[in-house]
Amino acid sequence: MRDGGGRAVAGLPVTGLPVPMPSVRHDERRPLSPAATLIGPARALEAVLAPGPGPGRPPGLPRPAPGTRRAMKWQQVQEGPSAVYVVVLDQGEDAVAELTAFARERSLGASQVTAVGAFSQAVVGWFDRQAKDYRHIPVREQCEVLSLIGDIAVADDGPTPHLHAVLGLSDGSTRGGHLLSGRVWPTLEVVVRDSPAELAKIHRPDIGLALIDPG
Repeated sequence: MRDGGGRAVAGLPVTGLPVPMPSVRHDERRPLSPAATLIGPARALEAVLAPGPGPGRPPGLPRPAPGTRRAMKWQQVQEGPSAVYVVVLDQGEDAVAELTAFARERSLGASQVTAVGAFSQAVVGWFDRQAKDYRHIPVREQCEVLSLIGDIAVADDGPTPHLHAVLGLSDGSTRGGHLLSGRVWPTLEVVVRDSPAELAKIHRPDIGLALIDPG
């Protein structure tokens, strides 16, 4: 299988996916609007995780210049109003930030997300009803993404993923919760199933969260 730029995507499982359709070129995507500027939670959470050198980049892949962002690898595998995309994230990329950027570049309004892969470190959250905020649960070790599910709906600042993950540790134990940040290593293979609808996320001050309002 190849990504949207015509590059081969190694090791991507295709079992159960629709028959691939002609890929969409990266330069055919809608440009980012000013409202789509990403100020995701991952950057705010860098202080939560212990600093350290990031994973190395694959040989031959140039490091982006300061202020630039390398195009992510993805392929549209089903056309039509219920489009299906396969997005493959690379070493060192943050899952939440990259999927937020993808959702906004593609103007996704009501989508389902599933993924498998692994993180070198992550932060999941447990929502404290009294504090109306997430308690951070850092995972400072290599972990398997046993399950990652979620949705994409439109918040005030644009399409926004809501992701939950269960992470497997080296001793067989797990950590799980609302995915706040996940540094990919070596890969994260994501399937995004879009729909022709648009779901709005409305902020609920009484709860402290922006929730989908289907009405």
